[in-house]
Parts: sequence; structure tokens; C-alpha cells
Amino acid sequence: MKNHFWILIFVLVFNSGFGQELIPIDSIRLEADGEITDFGTDDFNNIYFIRNSTELNKIECQTKKRKSFSNRNILEELNTQNILQLSLKSGFFNLLILDNQLNPVQDPIPLNSSTDFSPTLTAPVDNNFLWGYDPVVQRLLLWNYREKKIVRQSMILNDRDAAEFFTKLIYYSNKIYLAGNGKILKFDEFANLEKVIPIDEYDQLYVIENYIFYSKEGEIYRLDQKTNLSEKIAETDGFDFFSLNKSYLFVLKDKVVYLYDSQNFF
Repeated sequence: MKNHFWILIFVLVFNSGFGQELIPIDSIRLEADGEITDFGTDDFNNIYFIRNSTELNKIECQTKKRKSFSNRNILEELNTQNILQLSLKSGFFNLLILDNQLNPVQDPIPLNSSTDFSPTLTAPVDNNFLWGYDPVVQRLLLWNYREKKIVRQSMILNDRDAAEFFTKLIYYSNKIYLAGNGKILKFDEFANLEKVIPIDEYDQLYVIENYIFYSKEGEIYRLDQKTNLSEKIAETDGFDFFSLNKSYLFVLKDKVVYLYDSQNFF
């Protein structure tokens, strides 16, 4: 494997439920000036990161070749969990949808009050639809971005005592997850509420199969959707970002990505 020097100095320690130490099986240094402001991976083990909030980069898993995309605007909120495409916000009020070669597949989608669709959180579904959460109307909205119309919406989602505050929206396997305020609301594809899942505060959040993976204070947890039980799967001396799929856990620290076998998590 490459970069053996780095492999020696960054070991994740697993709790007793998952065994002993987890040793990196590979590592990749990101040759990037400036700050890495967002990070993600896809099911093909490709690595994506945003540099200085303005440049999206991709590193191909097999060839290690690098591609980049920039439109001279602020880029943020990278979403790589959709196997067909990735999305990110541009200039705060536009959503970009790209293929995995970083080519735009759609004109920028405006997310502002001058349209019928002004969500603060979004999650693409396919080449026609995306889910959004609009805090003004307090609903989940399914938006046909080709025809520019709302085709489905949830019930009003506020508590009786206080308005909800949500920070993350994920679409995975025909389910929608809206996270915030110590809980995750899980919906079916018709925007019907299926379950309320309690969760701690979190920094990052991913859904894979029946589990929710999240980070908090330099530690990574796995939450079982069937039991609502959460357990620590890894603790470190700190990292910048993490991402995972069914093959690998990717941990970014100081511009080095460490790869660990994640198959024991499922």
C-alpha cells in the first residue's frame, strides 16, 4: 500500500463491540494549497473535496487522477450520497447538480424567495426531482426541477411549543431523513412520517442501510435505526472530516485521507 509513513501514525481505536485497533489499509495525501472546507466520497471509492470554499476536486479511486470544477462562487454543502450525481450549493442561493465527472447536468437551480421553492436543505433524488425543506412553510417539498413545480409535500413539521430547527436532509433508498434538535424525522417516499429517531448532537451525518453514522467531538458513532441504540465505533485524537460506504471508512486529517475496512459495520 501507499504512504506507509502515514499509516503508522493514525490509528482508530474501536470499542470492545467491534474488536481492537483498526489499522489503515491505505492513505492518500491531498496535494492542495489552502484549506479543505468540505469532503465526501461515493460508492466507487472516489474522493471529493472543496478547496478554499471555491473549487471542487475529485480524485479517481483507481487512477488517482484529479479533476476540478469551479464557477468563481462560494461552494459548500457537498452531497455525494446519491450514486447517480452529486450536489452542492453555489453562491448561497443556487443548487448545482453534477455527474461524477464534475460536469453540470442541469442549469443552476435557484433557491430563493422569488421562486415557489426556497428550501434551506436539499437532497437530490434523480435527474428530475429533489427533496427540500422549507422552514417558512415548515414542510418537506418534492420539487420537479425540470418543470419547476412542487409535486408533493409533507404535513407541517413544527412542534406545538416551538418551531423546529433542522440542519441536515438526506435521501437514501426511497427514504428521507430530516435531522435536527436532537432527533431525526424519517419519511417514506410519499413524505409520510414513519419514525422519530433520537440522536445526539452531531458534526457529520450519513445513512447507509439500517444505520446512521455520525461524528461528535472527534469520535464516530453508529446508530441502529431498528433499536435506536447508538454506540461508539471509533475514537481518535481528532480529524477534519469523515465519510464512508459499504467498503471503506474514509477519515481526513491534515490533508491525508486514511482508508479503513468498514465491512464490519454492517
